[in-house]
Amino acid sequence: MYNYRAGTVWDSGRAGRIQGDDRLAIRVGTPQEFGGPAGVWSPEQLLVAAVDSCLMSTFLFFAERSGIKVHSYGSTTAGRMDKTPEGLRFTAMDVNIAVVVDENTDVDKARRLQSKLEKYCPVSTSLRCPVILYLKVAVREDHKDG
Repeated sequence: MYNYRAGTVWDSGRAGRIQGDDRLAIRVGTPQEFGGPAGVWSPEQLLVAAVDSCLMSTFLFFAERSGIKVHSYGSTTAGRMDKTPEGLRFTAMDVNIAVVVDENTDVDKARRLQSKLEKYCPVSTSLRCPVILYLKVAVREDHKDG
């Protein structure tokens, strides 16, 4: 079993700080579209970022286990929140992942990791909304022929 903790301290207005153990504090607040201040992370953005970063960690874990030489990884996640009969809810998250591998032989292996991401990422699989992954894999330019 794993346990994770965080705490929030209100500073003023609609903003505060998230703190956790020995980690740096993160300024958080109400989203700007709901009257919050500019320049702080909202809980909604943090949820989207949690999905995005957890998928990266999960990909890198399985890539290492599969012997894939990853040259670079980048992703963006867009979360959509809508009014539903139950209130405001995330209704979808679209994740675009771009991976560059060192070897031609790693392209198909890296593409096959998408199913593992969809099944094993603990954050995205905990959500009620669909998380749709778009995985693009390319070979490092100076390694395409060898």
